[in-house]
Amino acid sequence: MRQLIRRLSRIGDCASSSSPSARRRGGGKKARAGTTPEGHVPVYVGGGGADGEAEERFVVRAELLGAPALAELLGRAAQEYGYRHQGPIRIPCPVAVFRRAVASVAGDDDEEEEVEDDSRVASLAPRAPR
Repeated sequence: MRQLIRRLSRIGDCASSSSPSARRRGGGKKARAGTTPEGHVPVYVGGGGADGEAEERFVVRAELLGAPALAELLGRAAQEYGYRHQGPIRIPCPVAVFRRAVASVAGDDDEEEEVEDDSRVASLAPRAPR
């Protein structure tokens, strides 16, 4: 029992370390930065295209995914990856197209904000009817 406690305490010491190797193993600040707030969904957009655009991570309010503009993009993703795709949501479209779709669903001000891990949070409320 004492050996198990010692082993677990050593693992805890490594995880709380701020060394680069500890961060790669999942400890330290970088591991917490990738968390997703409650009611939000991580969405990876772009990447894999002929234009060589890098994939970007967005954190989108879950309620926005049902909006027609985003539902269409999700339908395209389902066609490419299938409905049983495991892992995070990936949308194979240019980042600019995704940003326009999000802007069409929500108000125009403060379309997104930066968060600690360089992902984007779509902090949008559904646009009020006109």
